[in-house]
Amino acid sequence: MTCIVALSVGNKVILGGDSAASDEKSGLILQVTDPKVFKVGQYGIGFVDSFRMGQILQYNWTPPIYKPTAGFKNLDKFMRTKFVESIKEAYQEHGYGRFGNSAPEDGDEGGIIIIAVQNTGRIFIMDVDYHVSEVDVDYLAEGSGQQIALGSLYSTTNIKTPRKRVRMALEAASKFIMSVRGPFTIIEV
Repeated sequence: MTCIVALSVGNKVILGGDSAASDEKSGLILQVTDPKVFKVGQYGIGFVDSFRMGQILQYNWTPPIYKPTAGFKNLDKFMRTKFVESIKEAYQEHGYGRFGNSAPEDGDEGGIIIIAVQNTGRIFIMDVDYHVSEVDVDYLAEGSGQQIALGSLYSTTNIKTPRKRVRMALEAASKFIMSVRGPFTIIEV
């Protein structure tokens, strides 16, 4: 599994991820060199679920450009329309995800990503059904280490160094969740 952490500070977001790849069926866990957090265009992306999904986003996806002056003054609407549609198109083009083709009751299904939008300090999460949400706190975590990382972020609000808070959250998750491990990748968006 994994742990992805995001922390908003002013108009920036610190995004961090671990290096574990695990198979719940066999109990196997490996340390991988593929980053689970990276920048693409004006976005920071942190993914859980499939490494293939992350590779498509990192290398095959051309994200839409958000310009408040170019017709989309509302970032919320942009993220829930243009942004999501661009991801779905990239997934379909490269054979990832499910798009309701097998039966009418099947909905679209992709994977979970945390999105930091450059120069806004805003953190969004896109769930497996492609809905986009924003939480009412300045941090977020996903993956098997989510609960421990959120607890760490909540309890370290007095620490003034954002990178340290993100690292502490990842370290806490790796201490108590066997499918989370370093080294950690931490970026600023």
